[in-house]
Amino acid sequence: MSHPSRAPQRFELPRILLKILVALFSGGIAFLFTALATSKNQEDGLLWELIIAIFIGGVVLVVQFIMEFDDQVRAMQARQTEHHRHLDRLVQRKFSQVNEATELFSLVEASALSSELILQFVRYAAEIRRSSSPIIHKFAEGEINRMSGFLKGLRDGDTVSYPGEDQDWLLTLTQNVQRSLDATSLSTVDAGATGFDGGFWRTDPGQRYLDLQKECVDRGIQIRRVFIIDRSELAEDLHFLEMYRLQKEAGIQVKMLDPTAAVVAGIRRSAMLDFILFDGEISYEMTPAARLSEDEHPTIVHTRLVLHEQQIRERIRNFNMLWAAAREIDLRNEHDETAPGYRA
Repeated sequence: MSHPSRAPQRFELPRILLKILVALFSGGIAFLFTALATSKNQEDGLLWELIIAIFIGGVVLVVQFIMEFDDQVRAMQARQTEHHRHLDRLVQRKFSQVNEATELFSLVEASALSSELILQFVRYAAEIRRSSSPIIHKFAEGEINRMSGFLKGLRDGDTVSYPGEDQDWLLTLTQNVQRSLDATSLSTVDAGATGFDGGFWRTDPGQRYLDLQKECVDRGIQIRRVFIIDRSELAEDLHFLEMYRLQKEAGIQVKMLDPTAAVVAGIRRSAMLDFILFDGEISYEMTPAARLSEDEHPTIVHTRLVLHEQQIRERIRNFNMLWAAAREIDLRNEHDETAPGYRA
């Protein structure tokens, strides 16, 4: 069985032995020079040779120790200096972290939001174990980054966008509305492929949204909704009338706006957006994609929250204009809901 080759080890003398050898060599050299200098005086020459050789050898040995000691002192001073610099950097970093933590805690205490919820969010994020899978770390960081952007948009009073359809915002806003909810509902967004059968209001989020609105009405919150249809024949749609009746029974004030009434009232097409005003301060809006065929379900391109004050005032004006031009459907016969009438 072959063993891996080992690098030959270099033989090194112990440092103390090396110093002694240098001292002996220096003493020997001194002895030779002294012997040459005192060769004429044989009586005391050997004594002086030994004394000078021992003296010179001792001096060389002491000088070596002094030089080694000086090197050790310099090395220790260098290590202490680097250690002090490291401690200074560490202390400064810790003080900076303490100052930042103190500043953040002050912001949490002064925040209009619940400090307990903010601290709970930070605590749960910090307690994610290092031993967890990397995908968990990346997923958590991605969600925190998305939430940071969302909160920044709310802080700046700007627009917050989400690609596609986000119904969590809709349900959370409805659950927490305080005064009023004014909404438009476009048939191009909320209806199904061929009508209101199978549209948004038939889905689970639509049912939950309607239930939350019932709870809002029970809390004394005013809810108004304008159904904007793109075709006049949809006003005769049985599924639309059933949905209209369910909204009325939930305590929601409901009206319908058809294309003819919109033209007569001189309403711009740009004003007929699908938006929901919460407390007259936040507008929840969805932008649908163009349909390639009439039997295609609506596709939401993006959802956004508008908080800009000027845009909110414009949405309020548009809704009041749409509400004034819309008409209320009169379900005159409870058992014959297919016979609608109109009243101003």
